[in-house]
Amino acid sequence: MRKARSVSELLAEGKAALERLKSGAAAAGEALAALQRTLPAELADHVFSAVLDKEGQLTVVADSAAFATRIRFELAERDAALSAALGSPVARVVVRVRPRP
Repeated sequence: MRKARSVSELLAEGKAALERLKSGAAAAGEALAALQRTLPAELADHVFSAVLDKEGQLTVVADSAAFATRIRFELAERDAALSAALGSPVARVVVRVRPRP
């Protein structure tokens, strides 16, 4: 049988998980803001999510395939500016398409 755990232990575990989620959401928000500053306004309006992972992969979510293609080409030309804006080197950019929620 498993040992019974106190409520304070369970809350402490939940708090740690929530803190990880909170820091991840903050990092994603910062990456999105930096990306939108790097892109021209007409393209930045079509990006609604960006996440930079530990390996340097930037995953960008755009709201249409046409704009995703334009964003992909634009980011290829602005590699150094994007890395500077994010404060971390970008090894790879993946642009996905998803309708806005």
